[in-house]
Amino acid sequence: MLFQIVLAVVAAAVLFSGKALYTSGRLPFSIHRRRASELNNAASDPISSSVPDVDTLPVDESAVPDSTITTIWAIGDLHGDAMCARYWLNRTGLIDSETDAWKGSTSKLVFVGDYVDKGPTSLETVQLVKSLEERYSNVVALMGNHELEVLNDRLPPEQRRRYWYQLPYSTVHPDDMLSYAPENEVTADTHRALDILYDLALDEIYGKNQFRSVDFSPYGEKSICNLIEDEAESKMVREELDKLQNYYINSYSSDTELGQWVEKRPITHIHEDLIFLHGGINPQIMDIDGGVPSASDLSDLNSAFASSSSTSHLSPFMKSLHGQIVYDLVTYRGNHKSCREVEFVAERLNVSKVIVGHTPDDNVRVMCDESFLAIDSALGRWIRVNGNQYCRGDVTRNSKNGRYTCDKIAGFCEGGIVRLDRKEEGGWDVNVIT
Repeated sequence: MLFQIVLAVVAAAVLFSGKALYTSGRLPFSIHRRRASELNNAASDPISSSVPDVDTLPVDESAVPDSTITTIWAIGDLHGDAMCARYWLNRTGLIDSETDAWKGSTSKLVFVGDYVDKGPTSLETVQLVKSLEERYSNVVALMGNHELEVLNDRLPPEQRRRYWYQLPYSTVHPDDMLSYAPENEVTADTHRALDILYDLALDEIYGKNQFRSVDFSPYGEKSICNLIEDEAESKMVREELDKLQNYYINSYSSDTELGQWVEKRPITHIHEDLIFLHGGINPQIMDIDGGVPSASDLSDLNSAFASSSSTSHLSPFMKSLHGQIVYDLVTYRGNHKSCREVEFVAERLNVSKVIVGHTPDDNVRVMCDESFLAIDSALGRWIRVNGNQYCRGDVTRNSKNGRYTCDKIAGFCEGGIVRLDRKEEGGWDVNVIT
């Protein structure tokens, strides 16, 4: 019972986290703000010019034993920012810019999830990570809570109280939906509808703190379209939003290549004495009856989820104890607050380091005598600058009542990634690359 209570609290905190960011779109940490002149100069920097087009990369079918790996790169939450995804990939130096060959014959690259949402280039970001994971045996791409919500959002209304992608925060960026729609379906009305939706979000939701009373749904009592006074315009916006949302969510259906790839993302990855996952490890999942008390149980959970993640099987699985544990593993944030928890978890799993994403800050955090690495450093520019809210980021804009600001995003990438180097005497050196 206690475990179920903990999960309910976690779920509630995730669902209503948008309110905490009401007074400002920025995340609740200090971020270095560059001058406008620096932003303008940086916007044209060719930060991804040396990263090859993944569609042209050769397939690498070689399997490299973990025992030969001497360096592991870990990249945190990318959140719909394909430009910065390519920038951080380039910083690893793992792909030769001339031959497209994998240069890190003794290196591994781990993405800890959350490729989608927050920013407007989620599709391009997830396609980049998917291509790398499929082409190179040394690339691991984990499940994030936002990928899991995409899978849940495919469920019919009777199995889904509220659709994640229709919330007024934390989900699919309106401009990103354009990426999923066929080109001939994007019209002048489509762009006009998005302009109206951005204005309504800024002035009527964020400026007036209406996070719980308004959704980005085309129909229903909470529909943002109810705020449009002109009947013809309201009808147009409803139809365009409904069309775009359907293209978006259907792109991840179980009968699409993209949907099948997301369904198979592992929840955890264990490399010798290191464990990577998105959220964190609640110690309670190890001691409850039917839980996951060991590293091998976590590996079994990966397989159990992958075999149950299709639309027809997901709902009953997520209602099971193991489904609740999966949700906890991608959303739990308790490890950040307790080195005692980290020590307990590491000892039970026989690992030296726990590496997670999910909880953002402006930098990578190396904690608990280097046994806990929190690597979500807000790599995506939209979440870094405007938090959970839908802001285009092309210019700085204030709500009509002046109570909320959507800031212009930077033309450069900030944050950091991690490189773990094996020591001759055993263990791993931790290097944060900024």
